[in-house]
Amino acid sequence: MRAWLGVVFIAGLVAVGFTVSGALKEEIDQAKTIVAWGEEAVRSAPLSSKHAVMLTYKGGTEQLYLNGRRNDVSVDGLPNHIREAIIVIEDRKFNAHPGYDLGGIARAFINNANESSVQGGSTITQQLARNEYLTHERTYERKVKELMIARALEKNYSKKEIMTAYSNVIFFGHNIYGIQSAADTYFSRPLDDLNWNQISFLLTVPNNPSLYDPLDPSPAFYERKDRILTQLRDAGVLSKQAYDAFHGVKLKASYRSHKVRYPDYMDTVMKDAVRLVRTRYDLDEEAAKDYLASNKATVETYLSVERQNQAKQVMSRLPNGLNGGYAELTPNGRIVALVDSEMKQSGEFNRATQAYRQPGSAIKPVLVFAPYIEETGAKLDTVLDGRPVCYGTYCPTNSGNRVLGDVTLQDTVAYSYNTPALAAFTAIDQERAYETADMMFSQWDPDKDSNLASALGGLTQGVSPKELAAAYTPFLNKGVYVSGQTIKEIRFASGAPTISPGMMKQAVWSDETASAMQEALSAVTTYGTGRYAGQIKRPYVGGKTGTTNSHKDMWYVGLTDQTITAIWLGADTPRPFPELANRAYPAIIWTEAHR
Repeated sequence: MRAWLGVVFIAGLVAVGFTVSGALKEEIDQAKTIVAWGEEAVRSAPLSSKHAVMLTYKGGTEQLYLNGRRNDVSVDGLPNHIREAIIVIEDRKFNAHPGYDLGGIARAFINNANESSVQGGSTITQQLARNEYLTHERTYERKVKELMIARALEKNYSKKEIMTAYSNVIFFGHNIYGIQSAADTYFSRPLDDLNWNQISFLLTVPNNPSLYDPLDPSPAFYERKDRILTQLRDAGVLSKQAYDAFHGVKLKASYRSHKVRYPDYMDTVMKDAVRLVRTRYDLDEEAAKDYLASNKATVETYLSVERQNQAKQVMSRLPNGLNGGYAELTPNGRIVALVDSEMKQSGEFNRATQAYRQPGSAIKPVLVFAPYIEETGAKLDTVLDGRPVCYGTYCPTNSGNRVLGDVTLQDTVAYSYNTPALAAFTAIDQERAYETADMMFSQWDPDKDSNLASALGGLTQGVSPKELAAAYTPFLNKGVYVSGQTIKEIRFASGAPTISPGMMKQAVWSDETASAMQEALSAVTTYGTGRYAGQIKRPYVGGKTGTTNSHKDMWYVGLTDQTITAIWLGADTPRPFPELANRAYPAIIWTEAHR
């Protein structure tokens, strides 16, 4: 009978909310349609628990939160006394009503009859429906939808499940969601360890988080806290002894900040994890984040703490005004370190992956030298014409305006000469070289970058250290390009299928070309522009410097038999660094990071 009365009441609300005319039967039919809509909404998006994503690496783990700091309590983990306290404060008829309180709705409806929006009269189930499925707009239409979802929630879940879900979505200010996260953040303790003063303190906040700031409690905050204690005492939830002990007693909360070690690496891991889920299940970004959080994801990474720490130490000691990004991966594409010289916490700009700058001569091995060897069969002692030549109105010069004659290919690589490099570039299939660059570099613009200037690194947008490091993988991988990956595997405690990401692999040059390039890049470190890096003793050491016009961007790509590292140094607002550029300063940084 009560369910039928509810439908009739909703029909009336539909009639007013949508200004539908006609017989009551028509309104009831429309209400039944809306009821069906609510049930479908809940079926298609069932309630789920959200958790921090666990990121693992050899020797440790980190937690990252998606869309707010939230680590939900389980149905059995929510203490009964806290559940009862929430009911007393928010919805005393919770255990009796079918998801909505007709009397409360009627009172709110009457009070708002002359207003343009609807407010008040919401049960805990309705508040959960609003937070999980709807917006907070105050309209009759939203209110009707809220009722339908609340009704469907009550049909599909137990009261205990609904209460737990509600306790997990309550907003406690400062990007904190859920009472368990609030207890951990503000009092550094689990729910079971909270005393009644701390419980009433926390339950003060959700009523108006902007007014009741837990980190700056006002007199009004403490007044509400004490009113909650009184309500709990009067309802028999709180003993007189506890009431006397805590009523009128002020307390302070402190914010336990969530620090993520290696944020420059871990932020990239999370972006990669979201991308992998999006691709696997054809989801948008928000849905992919929800999937990771709801299924209790554990992401196993390739992070090397040793390499990350050593690189971070060196990069954080750059001269004032100089910024930088650092990316290191193995020849088979495992990214072991990503470092931003300034990044200290999650969410900040990451120059290792997000700074796209012109690569200068560091692009020549990829766009010029390897294709030249591959297509012409050139050897390192092959002679190139280094004399000045204009290509239409484009007249490239060498560093220091040095005028050259005949130059070997090896010396052209070692000393980073421009004029003989362009002589080699004009002898190959340039379109094929551009296609290779388009595959490797996300910001490559086929319309704007397919020109001779690109052969010397003058790109429209540029490349990131992460992309440039991956572009050198063919030289240590028998000519096969590997895109690079931070993630080994994503597992889910929920039992969802494991994601084992593959890496993009593409054979771009022959093993013979890769071997010749290894030798040429080794010459850079023995007598060429990167000879400072020759101090490092490994079975193999090679590299390539790169500097843009006016010395605004400085690069070094360093290779050993085990890793490939790309380093960019410059300023966020580009300015010249002539003295550092002339010293090939990025090669010095690479050397310090590999001692």
